[in-house]
Amino acid sequence: MNLIPCGSKAKTKVGEIEGIITAISIRFDRASYEFSYFTATDYKTCWLNESEFHTEVKERNKIGFRK
Repeated sequence: MNLIPCGSKAKTKVGEIEGIITAISIRFDRASYEFSYFTATDYKTCWLNESEFHTEVKERNKIGFRK
C-alpha cells in the first residue's frame, strides 16, 4: 500500500481548504487521512478519503509486510 506521508500539504476538492495531513488510519484495504486546518478563529480536523483532496506530493511511503 502506498500512502501520502504525514506532514504533507493538501487542499480539499470541495471548498479548496488548505491544510496538512496529520494522521493515517488503515482499515482493511482502505486508508483515511486526518486533515488538519485553521479557520479564522479555530483549529479543526476531519477525516478524508484520498478522493476528497489533492496534494502535490509525488513520493509516497510504501507500507506493508514483506512476502
